[in-house]
Amino acid sequence: MRAFGPATTALLSLLLGCAPSRHAHPRAFDEVTRGYGYLDAGDLERAGVAFSHALAFNPALPEALNGAALVERRSGRLEAARLLLEEAIRGWPEFAEGHSNLGEVLLALGRPDQAAEELEVALRVDPDMVAPRLNLARSSLHRGRTSPLERRTLFAQARRTYLHLIEAHPELAEAHHDLAFMDYLEGAYSRAATGYRRAAELAPAYVEALHGACISLVRAGRCAEATDWCRRCLATAPGTSACIQSLEGAQSCAEEEARTAPSGGGAATAEATAAHDHP
Repeated sequence: MRAFGPATTALLSLLLGCAPSRHAHPRAFDEVTRGYGYLDAGDLERAGVAFSHALAFNPALPEALNGAALVERRSGRLEAARLLLEEAIRGWPEFAEGHSNLGEVLLALGRPDQAAEELEVALRVDPDMVAPRLNLARSSLHRGRTSPLERRTLFAQARRTYLHLIEAHPELAEAHHDLAFMDYLEGAYSRAATGYRRAAELAPAYVEALHGACISLVRAGRCAEATDWCRRCLATAPGTSACIQSLEGAQSCAEEEARTAPSGGGAATAEATAAHDHP
């Protein structure tokens, strides 16, 4: 799954203006601002230092704790991120961004029920936030995949949420991607291919969407088209095993189509789709 991370500097002025910590030391806020700037630039090391400096001025500053948690999250240290975010929302229970980020981390930790609780809190505080609504849909999707008895209900919840997001934010590639993944799981391969292609149009470097388009087209028996999308996947992410495997399968399927009447791809279909397990 491609991570749908929280906004950083775009929300910073709003966070600092609404926080109960707005009377903290001015240097703390200066460091928080720098930290989010470093995050936006992808410099995790300097971001971590800036947030540490902010916390030296005020150890309970929610915005700094949130920023430090983002550094941990992007470094793959999920438990450390979780602890920091829990501390942030203890100090500011109405901190929507903190609840949203905690929900995303819990989802990454494989705790979708707890994630859903935090994401719902974030949306109660700020119904316009995109990240928690997307991750709430993903929570329903993940729970549906692991709970066969509730799958129909949870998938319906996820689909409604994704459609709500697309209605409000038609440019949101992640929502198109996830809906396509649901279509793929339900065997609607042509519809899945359409969704994946739309996601890739919106985000041309979205490898999961490119790969999804490839394998959905193979499953739909459109192997020549699938080959083109697999090549795009591999060109975007050279050396990616899923793209390589699926390209080989799509090419075999296309060759078989050229020799005989179209039959859906046969064995090559299974080869091309073996690695599809996202978001």
